[in-house]
Amino acid sequence: MLGTTAPQRTARPLRRLCAVALTLASGLLLAPSAPASAVALADDAVQTTPTTSFRVGTFNVLGADHTAPGGNRKGWDSGVVRMDRVVGILAEKELDVVGFQEFQPPQAARFQELVGAAWQTYPGLDTTAGPSVNSIGWRTDVWQLLEARTLPIPYFDGAPSRMPAVLLQNQSTGRRVWFFNSHNPADVRGPAQQWRDAGFAMEAALANELRVTYPDAPFISLGDKNDRDRYYCSVAPTADLWSASGGYTDGATCSPPKGGAIDWIMGTKNVFFNGYTRFWNDYVARTSDHPLYYANAVVPAGAPPAIDHVVVVAVPGLTSTVVRGLGTDVAELARLVQNGASTNQARTATESTGPDANLVSLLSGRRVFAKRGGHGVGSTKTLPATVHASAGQYVSSIFDLAHNTSHRTTFVSSRPQTQLLHRSWNNKTGGKDPYGKDDGAAKMDAFKVKRDDAAAVGWWRDSIARRASALSVIELSGVMKAGQADGYTGPAYQKAVRKAFQRVAAIRRGIEKQAEMNGTTLLVVTGTGGAQRTQGSSATWKESYQVPMWVTGPGVLAGSDLYALNPSFVAPGKAQPPYAGSQPIRVGDLAGLVTRSLGLPPVPGATMDPQQRFSAFDPLAVPGS
Repeated sequence: MLGTTAPQRTARPLRRLCAVALTLASGLLLAPSAPASAVALADDAVQTTPTTSFRVGTFNVLGADHTAPGGNRKGWDSGVVRMDRVVGILAEKELDVVGFQEFQPPQAARFQELVGAAWQTYPGLDTTAGPSVNSIGWRTDVWQLLEARTLPIPYFDGAPSRMPAVLLQNQSTGRRVWFFNSHNPADVRGPAQQWRDAGFAMEAALANELRVTYPDAPFISLGDKNDRDRYYCSVAPTADLWSASGGYTDGATCSPPKGGAIDWIMGTKNVFFNGYTRFWNDYVARTSDHPLYYANAVVPAGAPPAIDHVVVVAVPGLTSTVVRGLGTDVAELARLVQNGASTNQARTATESTGPDANLVSLLSGRRVFAKRGGHGVGSTKTLPATVHASAGQYVSSIFDLAHNTSHRTTFVSSRPQTQLLHRSWNNKTGGKDPYGKDDGAAKMDAFKVKRDDAAAVGWWRDSIARRASALSVIELSGVMKAGQADGYTGPAYQKAVRKAFQRVAAIRRGIEKQAEMNGTTLLVVTGTGGAQRTQGSSATWKESYQVPMWVTGPGVLAGSDLYALNPSFVAPGKAQPPYAGSQPIRVGDLAGLVTRSLGLPPVPGATMDPQQRFSAFDPLAVPGS
């Protein structure tokens, strides 16, 4: 296969070197002389690769020979003149990467004159490996070339034509992405289906090859394929791709996008598309005979590949003070600290420390006040009919993303107020599924409110014994109820806390007994608001806004401190920081941890950690970090 290779950036090796240093430092700190509490890591700890977002498009710019003297487009402006418009359109639509078809030498030269060093193309004017009229272009302030190659795709009469593939690295996040661009032959010179089919097979083979050799790098295919349903059903199931324009494959079923075009944006299922747009107006019509197609692409933050399930245990009323007092006397608490990453310095939402507000923040990644993009729950004393009514807009959740990608979801609690969640994300109030097969509007496949924590945990264990759930959220309300009755300090409250950790142990054992979930489950336990005053607001009371948090499971660095693993978050001491400036780890940040762990993008509309930077993982356990 023909190709060239660009020099590697130094950022990636440096990230790896720092990760090694982090792990070595951790090993020293975990020696027998280390304290029993969660250990601190090296100050130069490097975070795993965060979410990478960009805009990608495909544009057949109508080759210059079509509009040159003797061409078949009489009365059109020259390819050079039209290229000025192309550059303006790309700037207007803020594209970061584009696949150009019919990008002939006069057009490639004019493009380079206009954009200078702001864009780079491959092959562009580079004809050292032979001529090519199809190129990939990218903004150099966003991407850097790591590797480039061409694939000899059959064109008219089966003659091979060089089609480019480039491996680019995002300058901001370090994420690597493969882009491929092709132009398959139309039937204007005779039947060309056999050559299109051969090209589609080569494209699928390339995607599968790169998935194996570059497992951390998504693959995006662009181009004028000169085919609709046949292209989709040739490539999507064979290479496990999906389209920015919709459609799905499911076993023997192939359902192409409705009203599909011959110009395509496809990707592996570790890249998520939204905002797919066909841009066509009089100006574009004087530029090319094809519309510009583009979409927003989101590559989730990295996570250990062993994680297939996430269980979140939310414990309202759990204070960091009582946890510190219990120490290692509670076996399950000691297990969580020793086997996972933890902190007693997490924070609730700033506006409210209440259980409803922070449970919804955990699910949505949003702050509270609706006027600032929050979910609105907890901003008044009464619960709304739905979360969406409170926010004044649809509020997506971790359940949306999991369910919309065909993952089974479960929620159970022992607190009647959590019926709000069922009212908000049922088959009448849930949002549209934008990914692949339509999994329906009800975002929780199983929902139950039981009489007490014991019944809730028992129901959940019975449920997963029958069928594993990719995402489970379990709320244990016994601690809060005891605190309300006992003042959050007395023996009844401490007994309830001990009982809650026994419930956590029962949940862990349930995971271990479920063959599919054993060894593949991330377990998160968190307070969702501490002590609550009987009168007045608790929002400025440290016993209320300071909560503990633990994470265990595959790839989690045992015995580690969550702040040491996350240098972009700052331990706040005794304060409850506002949303401006340095941020502590908040309950709402768990939305990003949950979604990244399942290979999903950030929750749409999340205001807390929208780039999924919060991590509990050893960087060496995360591909691409």
